[in-house]
Formats: sequence, C-alpha cells, structure tokens
Amino acid sequence: MTTLGFLGAGRLAQMLAPKVAKAGWQVILSNSRGPDSLADLVTGLGDNVSAATPAEMVERSDIIVLAIRWPQVEDATSGIDWTGKVVIDATNNRLGPKPEDLIEIGDVLSSDVIAKNVPGARLVKAFNHEPIPVFDQSLPPKDDASVLFLAGSDQAANDAVAQLIRDLGAEPIDLGPIDQGGKLIAMGGPLTNKFKLYTPADAKAAVGADA
Repeated sequence: MTTLGFLGAGRLAQMLAPKVAKAGWQVILSNSRGPDSLADLVTGLGDNVSAATPAEMVERSDIIVLAIRWPQVEDATSGIDWTGKVVIDATNNRLGPKPEDLIEIGDVLSSDVIAKNVPGARLVKAFNHEPIPVFDQSLPPKDDASVLFLAGSDQAANDAVAQLIRDLGAEPIDLGPIDQGGKLIAMGGPLTNKFKLYTPADAKAAVGADA
C-alpha cells in the first residue's frame, strides 16, 4: 500500500486525507504539536489514517504533501532529512484570499523558496492552483471538469504524483519542469483561481495558449 504523508494537519490535509484513504492509500498526518494532538482527528478521518511526528512521517511516506501555511515553512521543515523524498509543494505565498494577504517574495518562484527548505527532495508543485473548497467539491470529479495540474523537474516524481491524482479520480496534466510549468500554477499564474477544475480539452487549450 502506498503511503501519503502530510506535513501539517489543517484544512488541506483534512480535506485530502479521507479522499486519499478511500482511494486505497495509507495516510499519515503530522504537525508541530505531536501525534497525540491528532488522535481525535485521525479517528474521525476513517481507516488507513494515522499520526506520527514530522520526521517519522517523512521517513515512512512515499510522497509527502506540504500542507502548511507560508509563514510555517521554515520551522516546519527544519531538522528533517528530505533526501530523495517526493514532496508535493501545495503552498502559496499568501495568508488568505484578499489581495493584501499576498506575501511579497520578489521575482523568485515560490517553489524555489520551498526547495531551499527541503534540500534533496524531489519537488512537485500541485494541489495549490485552486482554493481548497474547489478541490473538496471536485474530488472525485462529478463530470469532465477533472484536471489537476502538476509541475516538477524529476519525471519519476511527477509520475508518482500523477498516479495519486488518478487515484483521486482526476486527470493529471504534467506542465513540465518546475521552473517553467510551475510558473503557470504559482501565485497569479494563468492557470490559477478559476474556482473550478478544467476539462481536459479546456486545459490543453489553456496550456497551449500560455506555453
């Protein structure tokens, strides 16, 4: 059984964890307060969901989702061996939905900032291009609006994340290297914040237009 770990146990993790567990994956949640603080949450999320310390979660997981808010990144990722791990960067450099919630990081790509905090990881950008309620309502898809985008520079890592997306019932579209395709789904990118998922046909047309 493949294992998906979450660094962070907030809204994103609580939304995705039961869907992933239902799809047949083992799920491990972690947070800064320790596994005991997650006991009630884990019980309510169904079978195949457990809790661990962040370091234990990373060691035991095949793929890890960074399900943390931007200000938490540095502290939450420190002291962990990320070498060789497939890590989904689901973060955005913002505190909330309002324009004033944007956290200024200059001209660098947000995933470049994340990469420095998870040295040695095989980073894939995904699950960030729409607000969490859109993913919650759309997974599994109820019609052909089913596309989830991803971008990464390690093809085997991209393929692993694409399989996770398929197991959630959605259609993965690989946008290529994270320093190129990642720009399309980073904060303010042309494929973000449509408040619905693309159909495969519309996604391919949009990607072609923005390539």
